[in-house]
Amino acid sequence: MLQPIEYGLLSLVAMLVAISAYSARMYASLRRARFGLQTETFNRLAAEERLADREQRLCQIIATEPECVKIQSLDGVILEMNPAGLSLVDADNADDIVGTSVYRVVATEYHEAYEAMTKRVFNGESVKLEFKILSLKGSLRWLETHAAPLRDQDGAVTALLGITRDISELKRYEDEMRLHYRELSVASRLNSMGQMATALAHELNQPLAAIANYSRGCLYRLENGSKSAELKRAMEHVCSQAERAGDIIASIRRFLSKGNVTFRQLDIGTVLSDAIRIVAPEAQAHGVKLCTRGVGSIPPIMGEAIQVEQVILNIVRNAIEAMATDENGRGRTVTISSEYSQSGLVRVSFNDCGPIAPAIDTEKMFEAFFTTKPKGMGMGLPISKSIIEAHGGQLLVKTNAPNPGLTFVIELPARKRVENAD
Repeated sequence: MLQPIEYGLLSLVAMLVAISAYSARMYASLRRARFGLQTETFNRLAAEERLADREQRLCQIIATEPECVKIQSLDGVILEMNPAGLSLVDADNADDIVGTSVYRVVATEYHEAYEAMTKRVFNGESVKLEFKILSLKGSLRWLETHAAPLRDQDGAVTALLGITRDISELKRYEDEMRLHYRELSVASRLNSMGQMATALAHELNQPLAAIANYSRGCLYRLENGSKSAELKRAMEHVCSQAERAGDIIASIRRFLSKGNVTFRQLDIGTVLSDAIRIVAPEAQAHGVKLCTRGVGSIPPIMGEAIQVEQVILNIVRNAIEAMATDENGRGRTVTISSEYSQSGLVRVSFNDCGPIAPAIDTEKMFEAFFTTKPKGMGMGLPISKSIIEAHGGQLLVKTNAPNPGLTFVIELPARKRVENAD
């Protein structure tokens, strides 16, 4: 039997063994925890290095991006801008523009549009806008910006990200092209008028001959003491024929005008009537009948009357020439009809009875210098197409097969709101 002291020693040894086992377990646990912490720390450091590397590459990309990159707040304060952006606004360093309002450089007339764009972006939309700026050194430039929302981790929009490029050269090119097409348009009108000169001379000859005849009649009546009532009627005929000749000359003069292009509210029926008045003598000379349908109950459009009239004249003259060369001469008629569509478009159609047209390449028909006429320039339809597109519409063509001829269609947006004239 163990003595009390021996029992105490054994208990002490057992306790030491238990403590040692616990310590070993704790040490093993601490080593595992330390290894896990080291691994987590290593992974976190590696992730931070990768993130820093990506951020550095992104900063380098933005810094070397040739287009302006900027970050902007809702109230228009520029938070960041890359070197290309600084150059675009003529800033010598970032402090000249960063932290200030973008409206310092946005042209005054575009403040409202730019503010509306900013609000749309902070509502979650991506927006494109063309606007002018006056740089810090006074240079006027046209810019195009693509703006998108920057969001935080919760999805809330915190800033506007804008990628902006200088489109001043493009705008100058567009202006030059508009001027070029305007000059071509005038040349085309002069060419058309030259080709119609014979028919117009015949048309003018009729009222002039009538004026001469009535004037001789008046002289005869004066010599023979005729009553004033007879002279009055004869002079009324003289005045009527003179006005007719004056209307023809006025139409030609207006058609050949080189005045500035000004869009205003137009009645398509009036424009059609003016064009038909000019081309009617040529149609009559070729035995072509011009019929109109639906004209008069159409909403007005916005446009430049001379240009729209030129397109109508071009289409009708093409139809007349096509039917004049058709040996079969099937009821030479150009039917001009107009309608207002539910989509808000004024549609004017020109249907002719020319030769039976095979399948047509509508794109090629509108190419410059493409023509099927022996002496044609091939510029009438391209100019007409550019005019209609500049009016916000489109010029279409289709074959009437199996029936003869073609149908051209002009579609232009209707004027929805009529403003009171002063």
